[in-house]
Parts: sequence; structure tokens; C-alpha cells
Amino acid sequence: MSDEELHDELMTLLVAGHETTASALTWAFYWIDHLPEVREKLLQELNTIGVNPDLNTVAKFPYLTAVCQETLRIYPIAMTAFVRIVKTPIEIMGYELPEGTAIVPSIYLAHHREEVYPQSKQFKPERFLERQYSPYEYLPFGGGNRRCIGMAFAQYEMKSSWQLFCQNFKYR
Repeated sequence: MSDEELHDELMTLLVAGHETTASALTWAFYWIDHLPEVREKLLQELNTIGVNPDLNTVAKFPYLTAVCQETLRIYPIAMTAFVRIVKTPIEIMGYELPEGTAIVPSIYLAHHREEVYPQSKQFKPERFLERQYSPYEYLPFGGGNRRCIGMAFAQYEMKSSWQLFCQNFKYR
């Protein structure tokens, strides 16, 4: 990376990273308040962490991970990915796309395809425990070489916030 590219990537992490995580957490809190069965499963898992937990351990909790994934599936921070330009003619689902065609992948629509996510409007973290989705089916951080550089940080930040929330606000 050039110095300018590195600078731009770091600015993206610094500026775009925090409000997006806050937005995702807001939706997650909504769903755990709205769905007592989800809240109970999550709190049951979080209650195993003890007094001085290792955040790396918390970040690996399966149900917590599933809650975070389902939140980002239903409410992806970015509704669309960056514009792509077709380099060579291609057919996608019966549509002929000539060279030079601009396409905009819709993350939101991909995450709400009934054939991939049955009952797609329902908040069901279990779907991420039952199945691993391909990068073409689940892409809350975009995909390919333009995937969000802050993906790992955002996921870690989101998961560690749950542990801190439970510790400081006695949601248990």
C-alpha cells in the first residue's frame, strides 16, 4: 500500500468504525429486549464468563457470534456494496450484462432472500449455528478485495461491548 492508501484505510477505521458498531448494537439490543428467548440464551452464555473475563474468549462464544451475525444480516450497515463495472460480458440469472455495465450489489436484498434465509424478516440467530453461509450469501462488510478493512475490529468491538454491558449494567 502506498502512504496515501494506508492513510485512507486508517481514516476509514477511525471515522467510520464507531458509529456503525453503535448502530448495529442498537439493533441487537432491540432484538434481545423484544425476544426474551434470545435474551435468555445470550445471557446464559454470557453468565459463564466470570469476574475478569478474557475478551478473546468472549469473542468466540457461538451464540453471541450468531446474535451479532443475525443483527448484521437483518440490518446491514451498508445496504449496497460499491459499484462494480463488468469487464467482460457475463450472464447472471438469465440477464446478459455487456462489458462496461455498472452493477451495484445489494447487501440488504442478498440478506433477505427467502431461498437462502427462510423467514428472512424474523430474528433467528440459530440460523448461524445451523449453517455456515458463503461470502456470496452473507456479506455485511462487502466482499472481495473491497471488503471493509475494519471487519475483524468491528466484530470484536461488537462482541466485547456485550460483555462490558452485562458487567456494568447488571442486565443479568
